[in-house]
Amino acid sequence: MDISLTRAAFRDAISDIEEYAVDNLGRRCAFLTPTEYLPAIKRTPLTDRDEPYIAKKDKHLSMAQAIKLMAKGSLTSEELAERCIDAVTKRNLELNAFVYVLPKDEWLAQARELDRERKAGDIRGLLHGVPISVKDVIAVKDMPNTASSRVLSGNIAKEDAASVKLVRQAGAIITGKTHTHEFALGVTTPQCRNPWDTTRDPGGSSGGSAITVATGMSLASLGTDTRASSRVPAALCGIVGFKPTFGQISTEGVITLSWSLDHIGCLTQTVEDSAILLNILAKTNGQPDYTHYLNKDIKGLKVGIPTSSLIGSDPDLLKVFNQAVQAYRDASVKVIEIDSPTEQDFRLCNSMGLVLSRCEAANYHRTFDADPSLYTRPVYEQLDEASKVPAILYVQAQRFRDEFRQRMLVQLGRLDALLMPTCRVPAPKSNDVERFFLTLSLNCIPWSFIGFPTISVPCGFTPEGLPVGAQLVAGPMEDGRLLAMAAGLEKALEG
Repeated sequence: MDISLTRAAFRDAISDIEEYAVDNLGRRCAFLTPTEYLPAIKRTPLTDRDEPYIAKKDKHLSMAQAIKLMAKGSLTSEELAERCIDAVTKRNLELNAFVYVLPKDEWLAQARELDRERKAGDIRGLLHGVPISVKDVIAVKDMPNTASSRVLSGNIAKEDAASVKLVRQAGAIITGKTHTHEFALGVTTPQCRNPWDTTRDPGGSSGGSAITVATGMSLASLGTDTRASSRVPAALCGIVGFKPTFGQISTEGVITLSWSLDHIGCLTQTVEDSAILLNILAKTNGQPDYTHYLNKDIKGLKVGIPTSSLIGSDPDLLKVFNQAVQAYRDASVKVIEIDSPTEQDFRLCNSMGLVLSRCEAANYHRTFDADPSLYTRPVYEQLDEASKVPAILYVQAQRFRDEFRQRMLVQLGRLDALLMPTCRVPAPKSNDVERFFLTLSLNCIPWSFIGFPTISVPCGFTPEGLPVGAQLVAGPMEDGRLLAMAAGLEKALEG
């Protein structure tokens, strides 16, 4: 009997690891940490640009725009809430973005209270009155916390996750929980629909989060990114998806997929909005104001395009991406083609990352002791295959991870950033989505695999009207430089 595509993909990944083990017998890996390496990098200093950064105008209000309007008194929290509620009413039934939506009366009551506080001069923080949705693997007190799975049906969170506490303290209104691929174990969100074409998938696993931002149901969303889960849906839904350096944002209170790969991701309308969220969420002591990087001049900086990241790309998507490359060159950024990471690197990161993440997931899911029939078939098959992986192969995958990370540290010591299409194909049809289980995330996985900061920026549309994302990658803890490069690309594309 033929095995499913899910099991076949997993077994192909195992074969890749076994071949790597044979090819690299006796090879020693001297792991180099960021703290050892990065001080030696001589970076081109970032200087302020002549004109301050202004976020692009869009049909939906950005978070930064709303913050400014509310500060001036020309927009209230209640008016903003009504806008988002109207968007939910018009589009959520069709797109199925939310697992749970904050009841309208409660939403408006919170907004009115925040307006009263603002009038009294009591501002909780920068997000005072801003509606933010949260992916259904991140705990929000008194809301469902189900990971879009029957395994956790009826589960209600008893307290907020660390990231949710921080945005609440800054004054945000948590508008609801958004759909994910079950337990975030996939790069699609099959129960949801793409807002640009409802016959297509929005990407995943933070698909519901991306939909809420793309449609104005919320002004931003907290997602997760273990392999590609914020950047792929951001690219397929036409918004910004930002994954900071591993560990920059606490994952306390997040339903675990993979302890060594899980990141919190920010899904926003603009790069500026992502910088604002990082200011609130980052736990680094003495951190900079990341919004200051938005005003940095990127002229003369050097960006490398791995030629292997373009292999097999959809021709229409590639044309859009090349327009983004030209916009960068027009902005006096040095764009060069590079041969590393190689095609084999992308394939091995995919395989090694799949095995690492699913083995860690399988270990975590032992705590549920759930009836296997409660899982969807693709998720159960991934966990079942992972439970059979020998420990030696898990260790070999970790070995490759360290070796690849060291090479990319060296590569990014020569460059300010890497640039590539976020996805090599546009949003696939929902009835054909399983075939794209690995393809969609191929360019994204290496950077969550080694924990480097990365961001997907919208760069245009295919002739069919499907969004295309351009992905930038920087060295670890260089989140500010990454945001400067992303803001520069965003501005260049507007011109």
